[in-house]
Amino acid sequence: MAKRALICHYRVGRTDGVSLEITKRVSVLKELGYKVSLLAGSGSDGADFIIPELDFDRAEVRKIAENSFNTLDNYSSEQLLMDDIYHLAEIIEKKLTSIIENFNPDFILIHNILSHGRHIASALAFYNVLKKTNIPSLATHHDFYWERDDFKEPSCKSIEQFLQKYVPPVLPHLKHAVISTRAAASLQRRSSIDAAVIPDTLDFTMPPWEKDEFNKDFLKTFNLSENDILVIQATRIVKRKGLELILPILEKLNSNEFIGQMIGQQIYNGKTITEDSKFVYIIAGYAEKEAEEYLQSIISYLEKRNIPYRNIQSKISAERVADKTEKQFSIFDTYAYADLVSYPSLFEGWGNQFIEAVFARKPIMVYEYPVYKTDIKPQGYDVITLGSTASISKQTGFLKLPDNIIETVCSKVIETLLSPKTAKKLDKNFKIAKTNNSRETLKELMKISMEHV
Repeated sequence: MAKRALICHYRVGRTDGVSLEITKRVSVLKELGYKVSLLAGSGSDGADFIIPELDFDRAEVRKIAENSFNTLDNYSSEQLLMDDIYHLAEIIEKKLTSIIENFNPDFILIHNILSHGRHIASALAFYNVLKKTNIPSLATHHDFYWERDDFKEPSCKSIEQFLQKYVPPVLPHLKHAVISTRAAASLQRRSSIDAAVIPDTLDFTMPPWEKDEFNKDFLKTFNLSENDILVIQATRIVKRKGLELILPILEKLNSNEFIGQMIGQQIYNGKTITEDSKFVYIIAGYAEKEAEEYLQSIISYLEKRNIPYRNIQSKISAERVADKTEKQFSIFDTYAYADLVSYPSLFEGWGNQFIEAVFARKPIMVYEYPVYKTDIKPQGYDVITLGSTASISKQTGFLKLPDNIIETVCSKVIETLLSPKTAKKLDKNFKIAKTNNSRETLKELMKISMEHV
């Protein structure tokens, strides 16, 4: 009989990095002979088991998160906050126990639940169940609460003690993994926990994402021209993705000073630039609830400055949907039409959309976030760097790059798009990623991390 693996996260089946990494692990585990099931909160697509209270967008979960960090605003005492945490954890624990008793997994994989700050009650629930069942488990920490401004400071002593014990916890049958060397060092320094490093990966042997029969109407659907230069933002939308850094660059690129240089010429992928061509910002990733106001501020800026854009997130899913009345393109269809990828993230656990852009052989504009500097840049990728010196603009309230950097980036974009050497540089990037971040890399690291099963 095949062994059973249960993968747990707040949500699955979306286009966020953790959901995408879970999909890759499902494939590897099946190849290793496991029957795999997914457990997540409501709002997921494709979960085999649903615990609604695992959804971090629920009102009671958001209230706990907002009061557990920085300030205790909505409770008259920290004990009342802790009472809510214990109550919610008990609800999740009972449902999780029932699922485990029915599914009887040989191995449990837990993603972010034991490390993030947005749903700490779920960490307690999983801790209690793992301690009670002794099932071999692997907790993969894509993000730590102490890395994020919203979760850095516990609001009270009780929360500080809670986090020290449960986020992340230490259990004899629980192994830990992180996705960067920086995170591994941070976890060891704070909690004396050793963790395997399993970076974001991709199957570099799969067919390339290309224009085909399914996505042939992509441009028409979004009222785009064959000669437009499409700049894809494929990340989900939250403040730390740094979208505002790209906006002045797009505005300047669309000025005659820059796009005027390209008229009548072909760019690296054979597209001819005409007098009607323009750089168009394609917002493909979905916005988290807490970032809806942020996204609206981005759109307002684009519209006020007459920067061409399309907000296409409502028609983009993790996988293609062929329904005639509600056709959904895959997030990967966007890469087939991209000429340039925007990756201005201020912070990432590793960089899923970076590796996707490399696989798609597209030039990438990258803000040099900490993990990029420590784990990715040293491998020798050829990118259009945005540097790492953004600061708040007094005029807009947005983060902004220095004017000289914006000028340099725009010149580099034009040079890269027009250069006959670009295709070779993109091939070099592909080979670097295939060597370091392939599906085979994931498979071998997973096998090592499962030796206690």
